Amino acid sequence: MTTAALGWMTLCGSAVAQPDALPAHTRAQETVTDTVADRHSDHYRFETHRLLSDDGRRRYRIQIGIPARHAPPEGHAALYMLDGNAAIDTLTDEDLEFLAKRAPPVLVAVGYDVPTRNDVVSRAYDYTPPVIENGRLVTRPVVRGRVGGGADIFLRFLEERVQPLVGSRTPVNGRRFLWGHSYGGLFALHVLFTKPHAFHEYIVGDPSAWWHDGALIDEWASFDRSLAAGARIAILVGTRPRPPDRPAPHEAVVTTREGRRVDPRRAIEDMADELGRNGAYVRYQAFPEHGHGDMIRVSLEYALRVAAQDRTWRPESVPTEPYNRRRSPARNP
Repeated sequence: MTTAALGWMTLCGSAVAQPDALPAHTRAQETVTDTVADRHSDHYRFETHRLLSDDGRRRYRIQIGIPARHAPPEGHAALYMLDGNAAIDTLTDEDLEFLAKRAPPVLVAVGYDVPTRNDVVSRAYDYTPPVIENGRLVTRPVVRGRVGGGADIFLRFLEERVQPLVGSRTPVNGRRFLWGHSYGGLFALHVLFTKPHAFHEYIVGDPSAWWHDGALIDEWASFDRSLAAGARIAILVGTRPRPPDRPAPHEAVVTTREGRRVDPRRAIEDMADELGRNGAYVRYQAFPEHGHGDMIRVSLEYALRVAAQDRTWRPESVPTEPYNRRRSPARNP
């Protein structure tokens, strides 16, 4: 494991993924070539399965990494990684060796059947929540020219098709971890607010809470916090200032359906605070040395650690309440 994510040292101010004008080139367009799934490993073997969405519009590539070690009697834990192509492209041989020396989870990379790190159109639909305006469902919410709102359909796909597939390939137990970054982090928090115990733990990297004028923030406003009692949540954000040529856009402050103007950066931090006060096990941590793109690797490394039962923070280490929060003296504005 690299030191970037293994040194969870200090907690600073808050940040959350911010949108900008679509650049001419993004990492999503990069071709994925040789990955850990293509190379021999003494620690994991990988299988690739291709599935089609029920409406036939999205083609998925599910890459399942099965530990070489025999499963314990209760089965392996499973780490579900959104943006699966990018996740597999991010994993290293050293990661697999690290996991093998602990309690190796099954790795489930849920990606799209494209040669690049991502299918931005399918991802925009799958990872974004339904939008309610004036008490009515918006049938085709559009942000940046891409239709969204399919998160509930995608969650059903994970539960009804991907999880049974994983269980048919190797023994697994009920400990399911969900990792998502950016739009994937948005999806993870939507699942937490709608079906909080669908996963054992949520690892959220720089969630795009700005999406569709803060649709997630509206969802949070009506969420019964007590339903998340006992849930385990890690929210990891990068606070490195944006480059001068890429200033924060107008979505840095959103207007909710109730007419409130909200800073999505602060909203995510407030969610962590309140979830902790209502009995969830929460780790909120900011990384001032990392920007949004860096947090793919940083948050994924953390997900690997917790899924392999190698965490530097445990709920039982908190003597008075099931909430652990550390912050540095400084707080970003």
